[in-house]
Amino acid sequence: MKRNKFNWTGAAGALAGLVAMTAMPHGAQAIPSFAAQTGMPCSACHIGFPQLTPFGRAFKMDGYVQGGTFPDVKNFAAMVQGGFTQLHDKVPGGLAPNYPSNNAWSIQQTSLFYGGALDGNIGLGAFVQGTYDGIAHHYSWDNLDIRLAQMTTIANKRVVYGFTFNNSPGLTDLWNTLPAWGYPFIPPGLGAGATAGIQTSALAQAVAGVGGYVAVNLTPADMLYNEVDLYKSVPNHTAAMLGSGPEVPISGVIPYWRLALQHSSWKQSIEIGTSGLVDHPYPSGFTHGPTDTLTDVGVDAQYQYITVQQAFSVQASYFHEFQYWGASYPQGGTANKNDSLDTESLTGSYLWHQMFGVTEAYTNITGNADSGLYNSGTSNANGKPNTDSFTTELDYYPFNTDGPKFFPWVNAKFFVENTIYPTFNGLAHNYDGNGRSAQANDVWFTGIWLVF
Repeated sequence: MKRNKFNWTGAAGALAGLVAMTAMPHGAQAIPSFAAQTGMPCSACHIGFPQLTPFGRAFKMDGYVQGGTFPDVKNFAAMVQGGFTQLHDKVPGGLAPNYPSNNAWSIQQTSLFYGGALDGNIGLGAFVQGTYDGIAHHYSWDNLDIRLAQMTTIANKRVVYGFTFNNSPGLTDLWNTLPAWGYPFIPPGLGAGATAGIQTSALAQAVAGVGGYVAVNLTPADMLYNEVDLYKSVPNHTAAMLGSGPEVPISGVIPYWRLALQHSSWKQSIEIGTSGLVDHPYPSGFTHGPTDTLTDVGVDAQYQYITVQQAFSVQASYFHEFQYWGASYPQGGTANKNDSLDTESLTGSYLWHQMFGVTEAYTNITGNADSGLYNSGTSNANGKPNTDSFTTELDYYPFNTDGPKFFPWVNAKFFVENTIYPTFNGLAHNYDGNGRSAQANDVWFTGIWLVF
């Protein structure tokens, strides 16, 4: 496969500008407030970031309260993601509004966080994120997970149980296999995106829900995790206030489930699991009457090997979506009454001395053709959802074990990503009906992910 030629001169200039910007004084996933609260380096919880280690998973499951009792200034953090984007072929009209047709850099995301204990005495903690999208020039709420966690013993087995209020199916998960935390960890905001995607991903920040979870240590090395959440649409006025509007019309509640088994030893851990949800959305433009039904069912697995000198991690997932267009089909919104969509992903990461990392990832989207569902003119003229991609990422973490003396909790990832598309929105060539090939969307993305 031919890789697109990279403009190293332009990228170097853009990256130098980003480094200069981040060197100025300033008043996640992986956020320094957790490190400040626990007194541990970021590497205790993360392989690079945001992938969680076994300790990081325990910290999240226990309600974000280890090392903290009540809110403190240390619980607040910020994040900046910026980079330089180059596609194989330019995009007529610009990569985005107010951006050139190619070779552009942007501060694509800036976030503020609260992370840690709300009342550690009762196991109440939170992860709260608000974000400014520097490409869309838009403020909105982002990830939200408020937990109340407790620990007990049943039949001499350790049991952790808790309750969560969150705004995205899978956000509460402990492994980096589900869409909410899966790869790419920092996608190019100016790059092209496939038309099709499963509902589990589409509902992020458009819903709010409550649920409960329980983790049972069947043996000292084996943990069984189960979670059930129920979601509703965020009402219009609230969605507008939070920047996530308009309301996504859904009938009833959306049940989400998660079941996973983890085996851990001194250096290694392995997880296998399943998850899914059932959604009954109204067709576009309606808030009552007949509904469609979208059912996601997935299986996933993760393996990690972690030592002081190196860390290796592999994630795999497969999701099948059953699509029943009982309301949209009679109105002409889809060409078929029943469709299906499958997504697969495989990601492997290696981190050396907590400083240098490499990631290889493959994603694949397949489904049956539906000219009503996928035919969006210039982006999907063939009516097919099929898209696959390969990504190579190189990372450098200068502060992963210890930040500068004046700010020990700062962390940063300098990265270079290259993604190639053998197939995009259904075809390798002329997928849009105007002669554009899948390869035209191959993208180089380089920049910095700074948390402080």
